[in-house]
Amino acid sequence: MEEIRNIVNLLALFGVPSLCACAVYFAKACIRFGKKQDILANAIQKMMRRDLTQDFHKYMKQGYIEDDDLDMWMAAYKAYHELGNNGVMDSRKEDLIKLNSVSNKAE
Repeated sequence: MEEIRNIVNLLALFGVPSLCACAVYFAKACIRFGKKQDILANAIQKMMRRDLTQDFHKYMKQGYIEDDDLDMWMAAYKAYHELGNNGVMDSRKEDLIKLNSVSNKAE
């Protein structure tokens, strides 16, 4: 019985601090992962903004946008919009919708 008590005391001595150390390690790992995820989301948003802007200027220069192209642009815009901070793209979306409606009326 004394031997079991010594083992329990030994586990208590090393077990609780080890659990606290593991909890701190995992909390720090989660924070690092969250920061990396924010960096990746920001980078993806910048790439999407560049692509959407290039396409916007291409269609505005053409003077028209086809329905399929507008659908693809809108799908990319919705994904971009979910990432936030996109006031300029809102006005460009409206411009492309107007461009599409004008080009459809011309046909």
